[in-house]
Amino acid sequence: MRRTLSYLLSALMMTSVATGCATKIETTTTAPALGSDAKIVAKKGKTGNYEISISITNLAPAPRLEEGMTAFVVWVLQKDQPAVRAGALDYDEKDRAGELQVTSPDPSFTILITLEETVQPSSPGGKKILEQAVAVR
Repeated sequence: MRRTLSYLLSALMMTSVATGCATKIETTTTAPALGSDAKIVAKKGKTGNYEISISITNLAPAPRLEEGMTAFVVWVLQKDQPAVRAGALDYDEKDRAGELQVTSPDPSFTILITLEETVQPSSPGGKKILEQAVAVR
């Protein structure tokens, strides 16, 4: 019985330490995507880069938000650097949700999500639906 309790306590402590290392931000999107909920989780990975998980729920399809738009493109902004396209949200129209996993070499950055006509624009040009500063602790 004591051994089982010891294992359970050890597992609980490991779980709390592992989840305590991540920076978690919950926020909302801006017009024209009002009413959507965003979650950003960032942590230092094994390679030394920072792993970033972005998920948005209650997100209307891009064409419904603005005519001619087809994608939600994620950009990583770092101090004094041009925006870097990280990719497009993997959007599920049925669930009205999108997600993307990206990495950054810097612990401090800003996540920008824009509505775009294509999934591979060269720079942010569409309407901004989210801009969130992140600093991994």
